[in-house]
Amino acid sequence: MKDISAFAKIYLAKDPVDFRKQANGLLVIVKESLGLQPFDGKCLFVFTNRSKTSIRLLYWDMTGFALWSKVLEKDKFIWPTVSDDCKVSIGPKDLRWLLQGADLTKINVHKPLTFEETH
Repeated sequence: MKDISAFAKIYLAKDPVDFRKQANGLLVIVKESLGLQPFDGKCLFVFTNRSKTSIRLLYWDMTGFALWSKVLEKDKFIWPTVSDDCKVSIGPKDLRWLLQGADLTKINVHKPLTFEETH
């Protein structure tokens, strides 16, 4: 799999997906439900199943589609639902946290500061 930080945009499908679908079925969801173009090699598309025990990542690697899966033996992924849209855009750090089991809605990090001048 490509390094997660290589992707300029990472999109989570907000609604669960039937994981009997393989790459071609997920491509239809990317195009029709998410309204995105799957052939952008800088985009990563992330899906979960209804029970939130599995996750799939789909991306175009310039020669074909790559599909990566993770199945949890215990626990569940905590899927963000903060958007009214059918997709949620996250960053590479957020995806790493999600894969490790973090609840993205409860993570508070310091906001970057900018200053005009120093004292």
